[in-house]
Amino acid sequence: MRSFFVRAVDDQYVLRRSGDLWRLLVAIALSKLRRQIEVHTASKRAVTKEQRAIGDDDALAIAADREPRPEEEAALLDELRQVMQSASPAEREALELRLAGETIENIAETMGRSQRTVRRLLQTSRQELESRLSVVEPE
Repeated sequence: MRSFFVRAVDDQYVLRRSGDLWRLLVAIALSKLRRQIEVHTASKRAVTKEQRAIGDDDALAIAADREPRPEEEAALLDELRQVMQSASPAEREALELRLAGETIENIAETMGRSQRTVRRLLQTSRQELESRLSVVEPE
């Protein structure tokens, strides 16, 4: 719509017949859609060409490919408990339901909140947990 209004303000469109506006809007939409299709199907974005990046995330990727050790599980559970204790009652309830395997939709219905609110509550807990896990302890 932005493309249309920018050019309409400059009087770049001439609409002579009934229905010209709809034809113009459809033409703009189709053009943008074709451009998006080209972007998402370009050969440089082919799934078969995707490779795992090599860098600082290698340790994380290796850790994700194996089962956690018991001490790692215990450390994560401890951090999760700390996050749960510092969370608001709503954040705690949303997190408990999510950890129990509930969907966002079910959590929203159970809590009587919107899905957006539930996502925001979970995001706050996620950020807190990530910040706690990203702290590097001195060796």
